[in-house]
Amino acid sequence: MTKERKISQASLENLKLGAIARRKGKVRVTLSLLPTTIQWLKKHDANGNMSECVDEIVRRIVAGELVKPSVDKPA
Repeated sequence: MTKERKISQASLENLKLGAIARRKGKVRVTLSLLPTTIQWLKKHDANGNMSECVDEIVRRIVAGELVKPSVDKPA
């Protein structure tokens, strides 16, 4: 006896939109990271998505929330 697999209506709607609509402006890249970086990301990633964690870290760096301004360089 095999179970019949059901597909949710939301999944069907997402398929109709196509891959580009689901991408949300993101670009897939391959990075080589140190094992300690990967461990840190896994430990600090609240929702299971390392890419979102990296995006948030970069956003905070750009906003000046994670780094102190350099004394040598004017803002």
